[in-house]
Amino acid sequence: MTFRIHTPILHAAAVLACLHTTAFAQNEEAEFNQRQAKTLNAFAKRAFDKGFPRIAKVVWMQVTKLYDDQNAEAWTALGYAKVGASWNPDPKKTYPTTDTGSGAEGAPLKSAYESVKKDLASAHRGMAEKYTKAGRNDRAHHHWRMVLRWVDDDAQAKKALELGEVGGLSGTDLEKTLYDRSKTIERAVEEQSKIAYEVKKVTGVPCAPADQAQVQYITVQSEHFTLHGDAEEEDNLLEGLRWAERTLRVCQVAFPWEVPMAKWGSNWAFFVKKETYQQILKANNVPDLQWRLEHTSTCGIGNTVIAATSGKQVLWDACVRNVARPCSGLVSDAYSEGIGHTFVGMMFNSNRLFSVDLKKQQGTSASEEDREYQSPDFDVWKTLSLEMAWKSTGGVAANRLPFCDTAAFTNEERIKAWSFCDYMVRRDPAMLRSMDQIAQALVRERLKQPAEFEKRFAEQHAQASIPELDKEWEDFWTGASPVLKAIQNNTPPLSAISKGVDKWLEAFNAMRRSLDKTPVTWSANFSARCKEHAEYLKKNKDLKTPADVHTQSVDKGGSYIGSLFAQMALVQQGANAANSKKIFERWLYWPGYRDALYNNSILAVGMFLEGDVLVVNATSGIGSPKAADAGADCFPPRNDKGLMYECEVPVAELGPEAESLLAKHGRTGKKTIGFPLTIHFGSSGGIGARGSLTCAVVGPKEEKIEGVLTFDDGVVRTTSAPGMATFWPLDPLPKGKIRFLWSWQAGEKQITLQGSFQAK
Repeated sequence: MTFRIHTPILHAAAVLACLHTTAFAQNEEAEFNQRQAKTLNAFAKRAFDKGFPRIAKVVWMQVTKLYDDQNAEAWTALGYAKVGASWNPDPKKTYPTTDTGSGAEGAPLKSAYESVKKDLASAHRGMAEKYTKAGRNDRAHHHWRMVLRWVDDDAQAKKALELGEVGGLSGTDLEKTLYDRSKTIERAVEEQSKIAYEVKKVTGVPCAPADQAQVQYITVQSEHFTLHGDAEEEDNLLEGLRWAERTLRVCQVAFPWEVPMAKWGSNWAFFVKKETYQQILKANNVPDLQWRLEHTSTCGIGNTVIAATSGKQVLWDACVRNVARPCSGLVSDAYSEGIGHTFVGMMFNSNRLFSVDLKKQQGTSASEEDREYQSPDFDVWKTLSLEMAWKSTGGVAANRLPFCDTAAFTNEERIKAWSFCDYMVRRDPAMLRSMDQIAQALVRERLKQPAEFEKRFAEQHAQASIPELDKEWEDFWTGASPVLKAIQNNTPPLSAISKGVDKWLEAFNAMRRSLDKTPVTWSANFSARCKEHAEYLKKNKDLKTPADVHTQSVDKGGSYIGSLFAQMALVQQGANAANSKKIFERWLYWPGYRDALYNNSILAVGMFLEGDVLVVNATSGIGSPKAADAGADCFPPRNDKGLMYECEVPVAELGPEAESLLAKHGRTGKKTIGFPLTIHFGSSGGIGARGSLTCAVVGPKEEKIEGVLTFDDGVVRTTSAPGMATFWPLDPLPKGKIRFLWSWQAGEKQITLQGSFQAK
């Protein structure tokens, strides 16, 4: 007898079997994710308990982003409380951001984390193999990708994913595009940084807004640009236009459209003092005058861009962004601001000028995170972007960016605007331009709707949607693959913890206390560049002079970004903790190193010890000091403390900038210079008192000491530091009592600091 099963019954049985299999797979995935989350939670708690909350924070965010978006242990540890179905910041809990752990406690965490990553990758490998056998290639693909997130070199994963060769690694076609474009732009920046374009001072070129305000100025020109500014800033104005010319050539490489190479029709006028900027705005009766006076540092008047630039780096920053923005063609506030930050970051790895000033934060009320958002250091911004990309809730969605208003920019919007533009420049700038044009059309139609923005973009670009680009942005900043990690080439904070750093931090703070300055904390995040530079110097043991140790050469295994860090790093070769007190006492004779010991705006430092090479990062942790410590301070200290210092310093210890200063003032070849006097404003964005600051110094017979006042324009830390001005006696000081008077204008008020010391 033949039995026939009715087709509908057979179909139903198949559906039930499929549903059973799917349910089983979902349960297995859920259990798997819980195991992975448990592994990461355990490590995060260990890192937190050892005093490394910033490292723990990222790991807990990995738990909620990758494995369990409702993981109570991770959310609670991060300072969140569940309200209804969502997790929200708990106002009763403030997550710590300051590292308190020692190098001895932190060093073992690196090997522990490497072990955790191998375990996570092994578990994903097992799941991938299981899904491959079951014919579930979609799930297998996911797990193979996760294998490569945790370990960089896995032959099985690379083979299964059919990855191609990318810069000595294996990656997708998209990753190859990102890698190749990133390296091409980086090479262009490095090559351009070495080119000295012809720039000259000219006459007869009017600046109408400045003339209207009766402001005196000089004018400099290059092949494409015209810049007006303060007469005493001539050298910086000339170099600023060189950076503008360099940026123009980098834009030619970065953008796939034609960049204007004719003489620019718009001019720039950049002045050191904010008061001068405000004077010009008032005289020209610009729209929204009161708001602009209070909140802005740049303003367009006619065909001239006016800006307040408090120092050399701010001036150069302005020159770079005022080329990048027009070349990009981006108009929306967030994209325009973001592309400016992107190119300044590529050129200088720092950012010191904002179209709209960041909100003023008082040291008594601003959190550590608030201060980080104000940091000029792009390494700090990269950390903030990393943490934003790991967020599984909140944050700033890419579809909101084009409708942000810079006048009301939040901290997170500013970081996302920069980091998203940075990613899209590497990915496809034409897409970014398309987003901007769509957004502008929506603004004109009074349709500021993220959903409509996504819809119109999808109609024009079939290869990627806005949500997909947002996910790509997350993957890029979180280093989701070996290639994406290689593009950024960042040293993980866990790798920047060195055992021997504890004694040096203790000695560093002991010296600060002896100078009546507050102790600083140590940060693993700030130590990453220290590690890279220490290893560079260890490999190149012949580098000994101040000029040599405060830069990096690509030919010697360094990097362009590394060379920028090295300029303001503090380096001690032959470092021996037993002699730390004597070493730091000698640092007082080198103005830039003195600043690290004397500046109360330095709240945290990075430190790394490689053998006997100590490298200190004293710039990333600059912030607002406690109210009692606020304000400028001078060294030697004000009043008479009975202190005694040698009357001269060997030029060989100070480097080329001291040598050049002597040569410029008729003392070529002199082996020593007089003991330097310094004033420390603590600002990383320039010295507001630059236009009015003076220093008068007299000897024991009331004789005037001849000297030169320099600002924070140098590129060798021995003689320069952010926010510091130095009075250099051109000859050794006479022995005996030396008196000094610092003076500057602060608004309507004249400020003075005076004191004396003994020269021996």
